[in-house]
Amino acid sequence: MGWKEKIKFAIKDKLMGRFRNTGAKAGDILSPEWLYNEYLTTLSPKEERILEEAVNEMIHQGLLEYAGGRKPSYRLTKKGEQSLC
Repeated sequence: MGWKEKIKFAIKDKLMGRFRNTGAKAGDILSPEWLYNEYLTTLSPKEERILEEAVNEMIHQGLLEYAGGRKPSYRLTKKGEQSLC
């Protein structure tokens, strides 16, 4: 696994871990405050681009869906909830 894939895996794990740690259910939205004010501030510009790829892959896999908003936010799907177990 290359460095980019390792970073992408870590990002996906962090996002799903946030849902897991908050006891999220299908339909719950990933806190934009956490995503933009806490998590994104820890990423380099290169890692931010990888985050975009990771989120798009998670949407394509059916784990998340775009929830809209002033800043993009993401909703946990039923499949995403099942993957938290």
